[in-house]
Parts: sequence; structure tokens; C-alpha cells
Amino acid sequence: MREQDLFAAAIGLSSPWFISKVEFRDSDSDIGLKELHIEIDYPGGCRFLCEGETCPVYDSADKTWRHLNFFQHVCYIHARVPRVKMSDGRVVTIDAPWAAPGSSFTLLFEAYTLLLLKSGMSLAAAGRYVNEDSRRLGRIVNRYVIDRLIEEPLEQVENLSVDETSIAKGHKYITVLSNIDKKQVVGIAIGKDSEAVEQASICMEIRGVDKDKVKAVCMDLSPAYISAVSNQFPKSAIVFDRFHLTAMLNKAVDEVRREDQKKNAVLRKSRYIWLKNQSSLNKESLKKLRYLSKACPDIGTAYKLKEQYREIWENGDSELCIELLEEWIEIAWETGLEPIRKFINTLNNHWYGIVEYFNRRISNGFAERVNLKIQEIKRLAKGYRNIDNFINMIYFHLGGFNFNNPQ
Repeated sequence: MREQDLFAAAIGLSSPWFISKVEFRDSDSDIGLKELHIEIDYPGGCRFLCEGETCPVYDSADKTWRHLNFFQHVCYIHARVPRVKMSDGRVVTIDAPWAAPGSSFTLLFEAYTLLLLKSGMSLAAAGRYVNEDSRRLGRIVNRYVIDRLIEEPLEQVENLSVDETSIAKGHKYITVLSNIDKKQVVGIAIGKDSEAVEQASICMEIRGVDKDKVKAVCMDLSPAYISAVSNQFPKSAIVFDRFHLTAMLNKAVDEVRREDQKKNAVLRKSRYIWLKNQSSLNKESLKKLRYLSKACPDIGTAYKLKEQYREIWENGDSELCIELLEEWIEIAWETGLEPIRKFINTLNNHWYGIVEYFNRRISNGFAERVNLKIQEIKRLAKGYRNIDNFINMIYFHLGGFNFNNPQ
């Protein structure tokens, strides 16, 4: 096999294109290193199919693309790209089959780059690995994500989660909509207000989701989100996330501890004991818990209530859970502990969304994993100056795109 045939097979070249020249050249940037340059051409008098017509070549323009390395050598492809003249007089540029229109990279190079990033590499690390500017690799990601957002429709969402996550210092946030069932981010918008929910839901609608067919939306107790979801998804049930409610109770228990600690120095350095579930404590911590609960009855009572509350939510019988929670509220109120009563008022004011949880059993658990992944993306990149690039990277990792055919 001739070397031209070998490289043509590696690139996936087909008629009328052929490799006219293969040569090694000295690198402009690294002294002593060689670059592989492959020149592609087509026969004189060749005609190209364009918009259903077989057209003659009008003129051509020389272009270069970065290709996958061959062994240790950086590889570039050069070709004169033809423009053809249509029967109506228009002059149209023919797309090179080995590259996306307008790209300076081959399809194989882009697919390899996306694979590196999908495996967890940062843009900077991938850039070093393939010896390419990370900003140029970022443009590959942006184009890929935009193409996928346009070309890949979403399946109908039935259970949706709404959550916010920080993107930078100074209280800068984005709102993220996720398909709970498919574990997929389906909408992102800047901010954490009603407008952000509206903008994120538009992203979802454009890709084919009917908002009227969304059955339930899970969220925290943000008034802005409650208002926005009521307006944007009027036919959906609102479900309040159980983990946000648990966090609020933990905060109330901690407030009881701090008040008790002002009167009982023995409670110092015991904060994490009261925040953990009893089943997670070792023998030494359990012994300390029992002692402190007797010595400081207020925090002991608050912790007992916390454990009872947790057990209620673990029960699989929805009707029984609602009944037990109502009984728990009565018992907890009678303790007179003000932070606990404040939490109970929150439960009563949002009871409709709590009942819906027991009926539907959905939560923002995936949304919390999304939040962690977003923070990891931000950490790997050491921050993003361009918010659109950051959003595209979130979609890239969490948008659930079909990666089997990245182009």
C-alpha cells in the first residue's frame, strides 16, 4: 500500500478527493520537532454535487485544518476547497468532508478533543495534551453544544427540578432546570428569580417540551421560584424538596444548641454530634450524646424530634407519613422551643407542597449532584470570564447529549 493510500484510509478520504503529497516539516514553535503535513486535492475538470446539482468548479481557496497526531507528530491537512457555480448563477463553497463548515479542525480531531473533555480533563489540560490553545478547544465545545441544542430534541419532561447554584463570588447565580427522571439538565438561565425560571423554561420549550404536560416541579421554598413555577407551569404540582426541609430543621436544632450552650459550657465542640443521624454515630459519640441530652434537655429534646422527623420521611406509606407528620407537628409545638416552632410554621405554610412529596416521592437529589458537578467544572477551569462558555460547558457535561456521534 502506498503511503498516500494509507493516510487516505486513516482520514476516511473518498473520491474525488485524493492525497497529493505527504511530507515532514520543521515545526515553527518547537525546534527539532517535525510536523506532518498532508496535502489533499481533486482532479482537474472535477464536478461536485451541490444542492442536487452537479456543478463545475468556479475557483478555489487554500485552507488548513489541524488533524489528530500521527504517532508523536502534530499533523495538518491542507486542501484547496472548491467553489462551484450553480445554474442560477450563485457561487457556493463545497464543504470539506473531513471537517465541519467553518472549523479549522478535522472532525476526528474535534471528536477526540470532546472525548478528552468528557473524561474529566479541563480545557487547559486537554490543550496541553494535544498541543493546542485551550481557547480554541473551548470553541469546539461551544459549537458542539450549540449544534446539539438545535438538533437534539428533548423527550417530554414529567418531573422537573428547579435549583440555583453560584457561578462566581458576589452572589452571582444561575437557575438550572433538570429532568428528574432522565437525570438531565434541560434549561439554564442567569439569576435566581422569576425571570430566570422563565428564561430557562423557554430553553426547554424550544427543544420540544410541552410545559402543560409537566406533572410536577420540585424546588426549595424560595418565594421567587414558587411564584415563577405557578406562572410558568400552572398545570404542574409543586413539590418541596425534602432535603431542603431537613436542612432547615437541622438549622433549627443548631439554634437550640447555641442557646443551650450559652447556659451550659459542656455543649462546646459538640455541634456535629447533633447534626448527624444517630445511626451514623460511633460508640463514643453515642455515649456523649446520651450524657449531653440529659444534662441539657432542650437540645436533647430537639435532637429526638429531629430523629423522629427523619424516620417519618423514610416510611413508604404516604397516607401514614402525612398522618405521622401531623402528629409530630403537634408534639413538637408543645415543646415550646422557639426555633422548632418557627420550623413548624414553615411546614404549615408550605403544607400543600409537602403533601405532594409524599404522593409523588420526587426530590432535588439529582439537582444537588448537578450543583456539585458545576462547582467542579468551575474549579477545573479556575473560573470562567465568559458566562456563556460556562453554561455551554454545563450543558456539555450534564445535558445528556448523544455522544456516540458527536458531530
